[in-house]
Amino acid sequence: MINIQGIRYFFPLLFCLSCFFPGLGQPTLDPDLKKPVKYENRILRAEKTGEKKFTVPRRFFQNTYTHYNYAFNARNKLTQVLENAKSQHIDRYSELLSFYNYSLENTALQKTELDSVIYKVNAGVFLHDLRSDWMDNIYLMMGEAYYYRNTLDTAFMTFQYMNYAFSPKEEGGYDKIIASNANEDGNNLKVSTLENRNLIDRTFSAPPQ
Repeated sequence: MINIQGIRYFFPLLFCLSCFFPGLGQPTLDPDLKKPVKYENRILRAEKTGEKKFTVPRRFFQNTYTHYNYAFNARNKLTQVLENAKSQHIDRYSELLSFYNYSLENTALQKTELDSVIYKVNAGVFLHDLRSDWMDNIYLMMGEAYYYRNTLDTAFMTFQYMNYAFSPKEEGGYDKIIASNANEDGNNLKVSTLENRNLIDRTFSAPPQ
């Protein structure tokens, strides 16, 4: 039976809480990111994107550096974090079994390793040309690291940015609608998009995951 007296006091209380108390949530990235002091007067390579033509040699070197200096190590660390979490997982058959054989509580305990991944992928973004074929993989690993860290708000923001930055574009910069006639071959039943991956792409970069 509904308690009318309780409802009478609930809405004024809710109004006061929403108006007079600041919103609280998970700490996320500061939108106004500041460079470290030693880099204040230095223009990073990411800031130079577009100043030079993305020639074949430049693309080769940028892809190689970004892959083996940052993406490769970050992926190995994420894999190790997940393996450690899986090794600590226990299925209790007296309870409802979880869908995944790991929990975010276990992955979040490995904060040092995940912070190292976030540091590596951020360095991969700031110190390299943003036209590298590994940028989508770098941002994906950044989102994964925040997800495993159980910082879900920041993980959501990272994945949302990926959807915006790496989605197929129409002429003029407008987003193509997923599963619409604007996508390849006019197939409105196709959710994924095909990539034109030549020999160089297949050799030195990984397909989107």
